[in-house]
Amino acid sequence: MNDAMMREAQAKAQALTEALPYIRQFKNRIVVVKLGGSAQDDPEILKSIFTDCQILLAVGVRPVVVYGGGKRISSAMKETGRSARFVHGQRVTDADAIGIVARVLADEAGPDLLALLREAGGAGFLLNGRDHAFLRAVRKTLPEAPGADLGFVGEPVAIDSTPIHDAFDARRWPDGKERIPLIAPIACGCGRESGLLYNVNGDTAAAQIARDLHAEKLVFISDIPGIYRDRDDPDSILSHLGRTEVGELIKDGVIAGGMIPKAEACLFALEGGVNKAHIVAGALPHALLLEIFTKAGIGTEIVLERRQP
Repeated sequence: MNDAMMREAQAKAQALTEALPYIRQFKNRIVVVKLGGSAQDDPEILKSIFTDCQILLAVGVRPVVVYGGGKRISSAMKETGRSARFVHGQRVTDADAIGIVARVLADEAGPDLLALLREAGGAGFLLNGRDHAFLRAVRKTLPEAPGADLGFVGEPVAIDSTPIHDAFDARRWPDGKERIPLIAPIACGCGRESGLLYNVNGDTAAAQIARDLHAEKLVFISDIPGIYRDRDDPDSILSHLGRTEVGELIKDGVIAGGMIPKAEACLFALEGGVNKAHIVAGALPHALLLEIFTKAGIGTEIVLERRQP
């Protein structure tokens, strides 16, 4: 072995040594991963993320993947001649649209992701509120707009955790392999709304799922590597934030636009018992592993109470 090969081997050994305490800490714990942004439209990025998920599974960590499909839904709606309608920034989903949403997420996007997971050498299965009554929701209302009708847009309230735990019991599967759940944010109604389907925001669904599974972590795969102090300065990324700081950054407009629901979903999960939430860039190779198994991490980590420097 020459010097260059020796240095490379030593670097790999050092990385494993650094990861060991985290592997021990997170063994048998659930990590919920929300796929978002352009990462979900790039098969190579997806396969890389799925490879990371398999490594998590191999060392005893249990990944649960939540996916959306906004672009595909918009394209399918356009094909039917329908245009998007919003009320106070919230997309309206009428009776025809919810059928399109369910079809795209459950019958198109889901099988495509499952095929990519298999290409990456993994095994998984699909879950949603239409076919399995996995995710449950009530009709969403807007306090700022009493009487506004969003149609079949739901606020998640609970999950059926049984199929998730079954996924990680290899004895339940004919090939003896654990499965990675791939979850679409389609929910079934509760009580008097039983039998109805609801379109749920993917970030909100991921946070509810993480809470109900008592997950160790909730990780959002995004187009950007985290939350910036200055959006025009890539060196201003905030690597560690507490609940109070997140609220102040939202108030000051530092956290804005599409990052607001992600940050709020992080806080919702943390307040429900999830230990840490993270926002990382999907395009960065092995971002998931780096954020979970290294001390420094590479994205933004959010906790309830920020540790003192």
